[in-house]
Amino acid sequence: MDVVVVTGSAGLVGGEAVRAFAARFDLVVGVDNGMRRNFFGVAGSVADSLADVERIPNYLHYRADVRDLDALTSVFGEYGTDVKLVVHTAGQPSDNWAAKQPLVDLNVNAVGTMNLLETVRAHCPDAVVVLTSTRKVHGDAADSLPLVETSTRWEIEPSHPYHEHGVDESIRGDGANRTFFGVSKLAADLAARSYASGSGLRVGVFRCGSVTGAWHAGVEQDGFLSHLVRSAVRGATFPVIGHGGKQVRDVLDARDLVEMFWHFYLDPRPGEVYHAGGGRERSASILELIAQYEYLTGGEVPFEYTPEQRFADVRWWITDTRKFRRDYPGWQPVHGLADILLSVHARWADVPANPLTGSGPRC
Repeated sequence: MDVVVVTGSAGLVGGEAVRAFAARFDLVVGVDNGMRRNFFGVAGSVADSLADVERIPNYLHYRADVRDLDALTSVFGEYGTDVKLVVHTAGQPSDNWAAKQPLVDLNVNAVGTMNLLETVRAHCPDAVVVLTSTRKVHGDAADSLPLVETSTRWEIEPSHPYHEHGVDESIRGDGANRTFFGVSKLAADLAARSYASGSGLRVGVFRCGSVTGAWHAGVEQDGFLSHLVRSAVRGATFPVIGHGGKQVRDVLDARDLVEMFWHFYLDPRPGEVYHAGGGRERSASILELIAQYEYLTGGEVPFEYTPEQRFADVRWWITDTRKFRRDYPGWQPVHGLADILLSVHARWADVPANPLTGSGPRC
């Protein structure tokens, strides 16, 4: 029997991994304790997504915490070497939340990852392991790049090597400012690569830019595009914070990210680090996203601007995925920015507001 284990299996990326891999493995084992609701309240709950994946016939759910080594040992001990792939998406995803509770953030992101890797080493050492990391491990290094301000966005100077394709894996963040979230994810990132080089685990690290999708339970502290759409659907005010609303991000649909994981599984390259994002074609500033969403839907995004930017919040980031595409030329993202916006809109426009919070989804 071939088994895939997905941590954070009710979340955005984890849920899409479950949906994609259910047809490719005999059994999908999900690990998720619903802690996102603890982080962000009812609006951040993934209960709807969990209910959806639990309808999949070959999905089996474990309500376990990655900080609990005994719980992980119990899960992996049951399946042993039948586990062929482990997709680790569980984590605390917010810079702001981590600033308030850095020890919890460190334990979830760093210690939780160590627990997972140690459990894999003990029970299924030949499994392929995918770690979802983040561009935040680089801190605000991108703000030292030569940037120029236009009427709608920050942009890198056209003569710079990053202009055409974005930021590649060679960027150095040695002197950069990092949030506590960036620190905890960097620790997890380093641990994964150490397990690859020192213990022979077949681990790949994916440093993600802005990943979203229809199942993203976006809130103000995490998931800006989903939160923008949810706010517009509800007629609520969307907060635009710092940089004139011109900060640029590239967006990748979670379904396209999961296909990167699949290609890596088929031909693993242990210890490799890959940038994962939508690239220049799927990049936009906050102001440009608002304008595009309003054009696509005919709706309005009421917003309020706060001039003070968040700590270590860069003005510009576009992800260069050429390293991954060189190693895995069969992968290309298929969901464009308009498609992503419309799929998120369709999701939230279909879900009535929660009577307790005024926000969706149904929980």
